[in-house]
Amino acid sequence: MPRHLLTPVWLLLCMLALPLHAQQALGPEPVLLVASPSLQDPNFAQSVVLVVFPPSGGPTGVILNQPTRLQWKDAFPDEPALAPRSDPLYFGGPVRLGALWFLFRQPSAPQTALPVVDDLYLSADGKFLDRLLEGGGKVDRFFVGYSGWAPSQLDFEIAQGAWYVLPAEIKDILELAPEDMWRKLLSRATAVEA
Repeated sequence: MPRHLLTPVWLLLCMLALPLHAQQALGPEPVLLVASPSLQDPNFAQSVVLVVFPPSGGPTGVILNQPTRLQWKDAFPDEPALAPRSDPLYFGGPVRLGALWFLFRQPSAPQTALPVVDDLYLSADGKFLDRLLEGGGKVDRFFVGYSGWAPSQLDFEIAQGAWYVLPAEIKDILELAPEDMWRKLLSRATAVEA
């Protein structure tokens, strides 16, 4: 069999090997990826990643439990308006480390944001962020960089056992302490149902 035909067949077999909850979880609805203890990638070890599925492109997300020690003035030296901020900056992922992503709540869906859960949205639109902050809006969490996958890459990683998949719930995203998040969600993801 030619090598170029092996890849689609192999990917199909990987998809069939996914646990049922993983097959159902990956789709248009946002999910939480909980790193398997065996995941050794230093960017993602013991991480919890909020993943959304934009209409175009592959899955996109931000790591929820990796606060950095970066100060705003150092992370964004060309943005003097951000220098006085004291909000923690989180490492969102290894892609485009100069990009600022943010989670925020708003009653209506902004055009330049990706829906997460209920009234929670994820965006990287700097102009929208300026308008939001000038209007007295609140940002729940800021991220430097983001995480991204090719359309079938994430399915493959899950099939290989790198990630557990949980539904994205607002209380997990916003209320779990970063230092406890991975352990608590790993425990939930690996619990045996009776």
